Amino acid sequence: MRQVRALMLGIALIALMISCSGYLFLGELRAAAAADGEPVEFVVEPGESTGSIATRLRSDGLIRQPILFRLLARFRDLDDRLQAGRYVLSPTMTMSEIMIALQSSRVEDVQVTIPEGLRLEEIAASVERAGLTNAQAFLTVARDGSAFRDDYFLLNSLPAGATLEGYLFPDTYRFAPSADPDTIVRTMLERFVEQYGTIERDIRVPGVTVHDVVTMASIIQREAALVAEMPQISAVFWNRLEPENAPAFGGGLLGADATIQYALGFDQAEDTWWQKELTFDELAVESPYNTRLAPGLPPGPIAAPGLMALRAAAQPDEASEYLFFVADCARDGSHNFAVTLEEFRQFEQEWLACQ
Repeated sequence: MRQVRALMLGIALIALMISCSGYLFLGELRAAAAADGEPVEFVVEPGESTGSIATRLRSDGLIRQPILFRLLARFRDLDDRLQAGRYVLSPTMTMSEIMIALQSSRVEDVQVTIPEGLRLEEIAASVERAGLTNAQAFLTVARDGSAFRDDYFLLNSLPAGATLEGYLFPDTYRFAPSADPDTIVRTMLERFVEQYGTIERDIRVPGVTVHDVVTMASIIQREAALVAEMPQISAVFWNRLEPENAPAFGGGLLGADATIQYALGFDQAEDTWWQKELTFDELAVESPYNTRLAPGLPPGPIAAPGLMALRAAAQPDEASEYLFFVADCARDGSHNFAVTLEEFRQFEQEWLACQ
């Protein structure tokens, strides 16, 4: 009889423990981590385990008991099946609400494509059109190159007071709708560092800095219509800067009209940053970016070069002795290249005749 009573008492105690545990479990599910608090952006990575998610939820102050979160996921057959993505969660949400949100309330990223050859103002406009930060806020950050120099070693040759013109790599990006200008700029800089790393061990122009290469690449990007011609156009410009070629071409002048377009800025009448036809007065504009008047490279890049332009700037056609190029009458973006002034004038006359 005593054994029966002891057994019954044991069963009762176990039932009580289960009941209490269940009560505490349900209470924890219904309780929020905090009575108030700001929303938190939470990212679930592809393939991330429920345990990892639970641990990070606790670290972010969104839940109190990671083990209960894992048990709830297992009970609902969601263990290791929570959707990857970006979510906005609040510490005032219950664990059950968070679990539901991680299945159905994913915040879609904003996609923005930055084509090659855009200047900072055009990149800023693209970012704003995508629905991210406004253009002026973006420009305020992107024009302060010194704020990023210590964090990115490839900016070591960036002159004092320079902007990040040329260093925001053109590509397609995805950002959280809440991304601020600093985050956007740093993401583009990181892509630049990644892409520049593919060419930095094979730079064939002696004595140049990263800033020189990016500056030249930006000019090539604006001058070349065909990727296949970029190494030749690169050779033309580097050749023009060689002292031995000074007598044959303007005493060390680069002579790139794209840099003059950059100096002129926005054309209100044509509604463009890049004028196709330049007047004699515009060609004589006083600016360190007027490479028809100021020798050497301009102070900095004039646009965002892509990888092929960067590669061409770093690896010009070494066999090329060209100093001139003129658009071809085929009108397919190709050019005729010339070594001498006489050849150049002949190609120029051909181009004028087919207009």
